[in-house]
Amino acid sequence: PVDRAPTDPSDSLWSRANTSTIALNPQNLVLPRLQEAGAKDIDVKALYDTDRLSLLLEWKDAHRDTDLGTVLQYRDAVAIQFPENPSLGPTSFTMGQEGGGVVIYHWKSDWQFGQLYDVDEAYPNMYGDWYQYSGVEAGEIPEATDYLTKGHKEYLTAAAVNNALADPQIKDKIGPIQKLRAEGFGTLEPDETQDAQGMGAWSDGGWRIVISVPRKQAKFTVEEAAVIPLALAVWDGSRDERNGQKAYSQWNEMKLIPATQDATRVPVPSANPIGGNVVYSVLGAAAAVLAVTVGALISLRMRSSRSQERKQ
Repeated sequence: PVDRAPTDPSDSLWSRANTSTIALNPQNLVLPRLQEAGAKDIDVKALYDTDRLSLLLEWKDAHRDTDLGTVLQYRDAVAIQFPENPSLGPTSFTMGQEGGGVVIYHWKSDWQFGQLYDVDEAYPNMYGDWYQYSGVEAGEIPEATDYLTKGHKEYLTAAAVNNALADPQIKDKIGPIQKLRAEGFGTLEPDETQDAQGMGAWSDGGWRIVISVPRKQAKFTVEEAAVIPLALAVWDGSRDERNGQKAYSQWNEMKLIPATQDATRVPVPSANPIGGNVVYSVLGAAAAVLAVTVGALISLRMRSSRSQERKQ
């Protein structure tokens, strides 16, 4: 724990936290499948204060994809996911299931860097004779905000019905991280409460993104010593990754070590022979006593099941 959970990837507080590396898989389970993803793994650090939990997410990406001024360009993005109500028991890591919803916090590079990047920025020498009902003079090329503030917004149909993907004013109000919920494929929708903080930065061939969330969620609170399932996803825009085409992790365990416990004494188990490695990463020493316990839940269940078989 720290006095203030950071929201900036360059904050010096992150030096107190060690790194957990989580393997990512190409989403080849359902259509639209991806046979090879750009991101192979992601590094995670975590710090928390009384009210918020902040995760620093880092991965290699040679291309900074932030602008959507033309067709067939896609953004870089990252998301974290956890059950909407962990007390109900396990739910699917593939965006939940009916009766077992998930909360998703999705950082979108264009929402931070490219909100007003439009076709005229992509092609600075283009000319438009007249955009009727836009609110700008003939010969000017309007921005989306012109229709919404000076013209007739009904000519931007999606923005007129408050679709956050089309309305730059809503994007600006929410910030670069959108809170969503889902109960399985095809059910993704914005959450009524937008409470994320954080930002991203690209340098030296990689992204560093902070996603900071309230510890008190609608249906549970991230308490110290409680184990919370956590999954991650990364999109590489330069590889045309979008929607279901992404790199993802299965459920991993996240646990906030209480401040009274010395994190340097948390045991680090060896490799799990059944389902890969189980990593207990101690994020900080005595000065920042937070641990994020990482390990695939499926593997843990398999190991528990075999243990029961031996007893029988």
